[in-house]
Amino acid sequence: MPNKSVSATALIFVLVLALALGTRPAHAYLDPAAGSMILQVLLGGIAGLALFFRLFWRKVLAFFGADRPKKDAPEGR
Repeated sequence: MPNKSVSATALIFVLVLALALGTRPAHAYLDPAAGSMILQVLLGGIAGLALFFRLFWRKVLAFFGADRPKKDAPEGR
């Protein structure tokens, strides 16, 4: 019975080798400005999501009913 870790390693090696040998040249050029623009879009999207959740998190929870007080909880606490 073959060792599973060896067979998985061999499979990964064969897949990486097939991908490396089967590449074709890309007839495109990404200059540094394009790379920085992509990075800026990603960081802006992350910042926008963070701001959205910071501003509207309680409203989202209230919409789904997570903000309701529990019936077991004593009043005034």
